[in-house]
Parts: sequence; C-alpha cells; structure tokens
Amino acid sequence: MNAHNVRNSHKLALAITILLPTASAWADFTHGPDPYAPGFGFDRPHEATWGGWTRGSVGTLWAEWDNFRDASHGATNDRTAAPDVGSFGASSPFLGWSMGTFQAGSGNLYSFTQPQRYTASLTGAVGAAPATRAVLQIETWGNALDGAVTLNGFAPNHRSVTYTRPDYPSSFGPVLLEQLRFIWDLPQTGLPSAADTYLFSFATTVPHQSLAQVAVDIAPVPIPPALALLGSALAGLGVVGRRKAEVKSET
Repeated sequence: MNAHNVRNSHKLALAITILLPTASAWADFTHGPDPYAPGFGFDRPHEATWGGWTRGSVGTLWAEWDNFRDASHGATNDRTAAPDVGSFGASSPFLGWSMGTFQAGSGNLYSFTQPQRYTASLTGAVGAAPATRAVLQIETWGNALDGAVTLNGFAPNHRSVTYTRPDYPSSFGPVLLEQLRFIWDLPQTGLPSAADTYLFSFATTVPHQSLAQVAVDIAPVPIPPALALLGSALAGLGVVGRRKAEVKSET
C-alpha cells in the first residue's frame, strides 16, 4: 500500500471510530455527494447512454442501497440488508457481506482488518428480448474496490471509473472517493422466469474500504452486434446470465 493510501486509510479508520457510538443511521447522501448530481458518476437508466428504459417499467429490475442498516431482510445480524433506497420487480433483493465487515455509524460497510467480499442478489423476470443488460454502479470511500467483479460468475463486458477524487472533502476529512460502473450484456437463450437469480459479487484485496452506495439495474435490450456470434457459444455452455439457486452471504 503506498503512502497516500496509508494516510487515507488512517483518516477513514479514525472517522469510522468516531462515528461508531452514534445511534443515527447516516447515509452517504448526508456525508458524501449525491452520486446522481451533475459531475458525479451514477446515472439512472432513462438518462444514461447505456440505458433507454425507466426504473419501474414493466419487465425491468432495480435495487439500490445507500444505507446498509437492515430494516427488513433476514435476521438482525445475518450480514444482509434489504435495499433502503428502493427496488422494483425483484423478490427479496438483498446485499450481503463477509465476516469482519460491519455497518459503521455512517451507514457504510467497513472493515479495519480484512479484505471485504460482497454479494448483491436480485430474483425476478425481465422482459423477453434477444439480450439482457445488467448494470452495477458502486461508490466507495478509502481504498479502492480492487478485487474481481462478476455476475453469476462472469466478468463484465465493460468496466469504468465514472468519478474519482483522491481528497474528497467529506465531513470527517479528505478521503479517496470513487464511483464505478460495470455492464453485462447476456444473450437470452430461453423465456425469462420469476425464479431467475442475478448474483453480483465484488471484493477488495485489502481492508480499509468503505462501501457507500450500490445500484443495480437490469432490463431486456436488443442484442448488440458483438453478441451475435457469442450467443450460440454461451447457449452451448448453458449460460443465460442467471441461475435458480438459494443464495447466502459469504462467510
């Protein structure tokens, strides 16, 4: 870890420690930027070049987390959280995290000592189309999200950092703030089903990373030209970009 990251980690750890005793569940809309504001990196699908649909449209799925203090999913201490910002089309969507990661007073997820592993799960049927597009947007503070990112085991077609600032002036001092976007285009090889599960996995290789916000959008789209040849190969492997499974958070 370079000296800049070490300084950022120490500042973030101190901030987390200060916030731990509070009973308030502050979210990153309070302590950080609105990620949808002009100049920042999140987009809603109706305004995005990758989109073209509206959240809440029939045949689409959406879930978003800004504050990971669970109100409705599973048990109180099962390391999962229901989407607090909102959701549509998905049954029991949740985000889960690995042991050693905890809900800080900021509302973010953080670990002092261990690399962090996360899963976001949505189950539901998208509209029938040649392909399904899935978009994952993530905001982090502190150390970068430097581990693998997958959807049902597959790497994204596109990955980009949509906003970064190494010294974002948060309410408890400068931190590295990054917003990232991951896009998957998956050919549909059968009729969509309400039991189709989309399991996103992402991780860090070091501790001192604070997960601030996660948004998932999934919708049917016309098949991109690049997938015309890929579709038959994926169909032969039995891959649809979804699976029916009981998903549990990692331990």
